[in-house]
Amino acid sequence: MEKLDKEEQQLLDLLPKGMDRPQPVREIVKTTGWSSRKVRATIYRLIVVHHQPIGAVNQQPGNGYFIITNDQERRQALAPLTSQIQMMNKRVRAISKARLGAG
Repeated sequence: MEKLDKEEQQLLDLLPKGMDRPQPVREIVKTTGWSSRKVRATIYRLIVVHHQPIGAVNQQPGNGYFIITNDQERRQALAPLTSQIQMMNKRVRAISKARLGAG
């Protein structure tokens, strides 16, 4: 596993442990001065490259990122990702089977 760079460590330090008070992207943007795109790209690297257990919740109120601390939080973080994968697979199948040239 690669060592975290300065920005990755900075972002990781901003994330709360546990999902009780997730950190919204807009707050991370305010704190760091980064774009939301850069925040999301850094989160992606932290998860995929550095294997950090970062979850997200997307519900109002209380959406944002957090460090997963237990299996229940892991399940809650994985549920929307699994659902999104299933919906994308349905789209892939539908587009693959769609008749071409029809209006």
